[in-house]
Amino acid sequence: MLVNLLNIRFKQAYREILKIGLFRIAVLLGLAIMVFFFLFMQASQLPNASYASIAILLLIVVLHIKRGDRLFLRINFNSYKWVYFVEYTLVTFPFLIFLMIHSYWYLALSMVFVLGIIVQLDFKINRISYNTRIQRWIPSQCFEWKSGARSSFILIVCVWLIGLLLSFFVGSVPISMMVLGVISLNFLENGEPYQMLVAYEKAPNKFLLLKIRLQVVLLSIVCAPLFLSFLVFHYQLWYIPLLILLVFCVLQVYSTFVKYSFYEPNSSSPAAQLLLGVGIVSFMVPVLVPLVFLLTFRFYFKAKQNLNFYLNDYH
Repeated sequence: MLVNLLNIRFKQAYREILKIGLFRIAVLLGLAIMVFFFLFMQASQLPNASYASIAILLLIVVLHIKRGDRLFLRINFNSYKWVYFVEYTLVTFPFLIFLMIHSYWYLALSMVFVLGIIVQLDFKINRISYNTRIQRWIPSQCFEWKSGARSSFILIVCVWLIGLLLSFFVGSVPISMMVLGVISLNFLENGEPYQMLVAYEKAPNKFLLLKIRLQVVLLSIVCAPLFLSFLVFHYQLWYIPLLILLVFCVLQVYSTFVKYSFYEPNSSSPAAQLLLGVGIVSFMVPVLVPLVFLLTFRFYFKAKQNLNFYLNDYH
């Protein structure tokens, strides 16, 4: 049964890859090779190997939280947690091999052990909606944040509080800001009804600038207390949280353009989700950072063209 499910997963991935087109497949293949080379180099020495392991495990946690098939697997598989474990192990397998090649067996085994812990966690927070006073402060124009805060409120608060309370530990605030940044980017995955676009009564370029301003301001407000608490204990390293905030502000711009480049009302685009992942990964590989800026420039014009169909009356 597990083998059949994994076979279905591979077929699904194959179909999604075919949808994005030959050119994008070639680009993604090149990116994958560069990412694997970067991870191979990071796995060759400490502490980079440890940092890369933590970053990959955080991404797995985010993936585990966002899974939409948990109920299906729970109903149809008695050993559904083994499905999680096998899938996550396959995702991390290349990096595990890199660690073992460089004789960091203990790190590889530690990652496998943590994966075993992750699959035991039953995140039910996305099934519960919260409507608190804090969420009412979010502008109605930024409905992505309102919706995301309702479904992920407990997770956001826990990550924020952990970062704040443990800010005396040098890695606490940067990791918390990275997790919050990734969560906020996921708010942009789904396309809203077209009536919500028309309600702004703005031309495509003004609409995009407004969305970017709202996204960046809200992310900055969430991260500001974390940044200040980091300065209290590690003022000599002030540039680390600032750099992380700037990176995710750039990714907010990039993700907004990607979303509306592939926008269709009441739907999510696999291509947009894939390109969003490309943007996040590119900032983990310094040599790929210019690619994000080039894609941002390209998708700005594509987003304007796509939105023109819905907002043509407001030029």
